[in-house]
Amino acid sequence: MYVKDFREISKNDFVIVGGKGASLGEMLNAGIPVPPGFVITTEAFRKFQNQELPIDVKREILDAFDKLGTERVAVRSSAVAEDSSSASWAGQLETYLNVDREDLMRSVIKCWGSISSERAKAYAAEQKTAKENLAVAVVIQQMVESEKSGVTFTINPITQNRDELVIEAGYGLGELLVQGLITPDTYVVDKRTFKVISKSINRQDKMLVFRDGKNKMIEVLREKRHKQVLYDAQIRHLVKIALDIETHFRAPQDIEWAFEDGKFYIVQSRPITTLS
Repeated sequence: MYVKDFREISKNDFVIVGGKGASLGEMLNAGIPVPPGFVITTEAFRKFQNQELPIDVKREILDAFDKLGTERVAVRSSAVAEDSSSASWAGQLETYLNVDREDLMRSVIKCWGSISSERAKAYAAEQKTAKENLAVAVVIQQMVESEKSGVTFTINPITQNRDELVIEAGYGLGELLVQGLITPDTYVVDKRTFKVISKSINRQDKMLVFRDGKNKMIEVLREKRHKQVLYDAQIRHLVKIALDIETHFRAPQDIEWAFEDGKFYIVQSRPITTLS
């Protein structure tokens, strides 16, 4: 068996599902709103990264995809060394959004290959990552068609004030924000009272969405460009979820979220690694 459903995974399984996979399984089983999914284990990476996948392994992966009952998924690399308290690996490995059944295996192979990129090798050397920890699991997760998305830090990452939480928010899929291609709204919130201490509302002209069979950059509606992305009630709801995650992991968290049809979904959470 080279596939593990999120429901079978806890934070103790990081050696076989990587840091990202372990976090998602742990959160889903703790009642956090995580989209369903599964992980292709590091055992598959170690055995098959440089060869054609056997038919039975492909069938196991595609059967797990079919059980999700969705047309498209997010495919994310999940390294064993990833998302520790000292190294996040954020942006070092590949992620593919809105992947269909036909492109699933190609995306998996590309995720495996990303651990051998010059960028990943340089980061591994900088972090003094042991060679045996350079193994990649692959997270396959039901796609959230984000109307809004962003990140939440459960400690203010600038001032390191532990009583403040910071939310960054933009329209559409979160890749533009993660890659620094838009200037998001920023909300600073008092963690004890849920009061919004400050807001930085920034003009947003572009958003990434799935249209006509591909991820596509489109213009934000003119009437939304200068408006606050998250309403205050949505901010309070997101703060509650973020604090539940921080409490569960007993450590400050860097959380990626998506919002669709009136509901927040958590698609990743990792320890904040920049605290002094």
